[in-house]
Amino acid sequence: MGILDNLFGGGGKHYSHSPHSLNREEIRRLISRERVRTLSEHEEQAVEDAIDSARHGDGHISMKQIYETLKKLEREHRISSNDRKGLMQVFEEHFGEV
Repeated sequence: MGILDNLFGGGGKHYSHSPHSLNREEIRRLISRERVRTLSEHEEQAVEDAIDSARHGDGHISMKQIYETLKKLEREHRISSNDRKGLMQVFEEHFGEV
């Protein structure tokens, strides 16, 4: 399975499925070019919208959902691998899942 995980993007950390509360203002604050300097304005907006859309109706999202959302944006060439890694670090620190 290790080879398939690496080929299809599952070779990274195992992220929690535990839901975390995340409102739109927190999303804007966390996903900023000040925190992840490699993000362009367009990429920042795309990530904000994607994370906002991935949240449950009650405003909760898991680290696993965040990872999958960012990985999808990376596969679509909307963000870079460095952007994804930097953003995951921001969310890990925010939710205390380092």
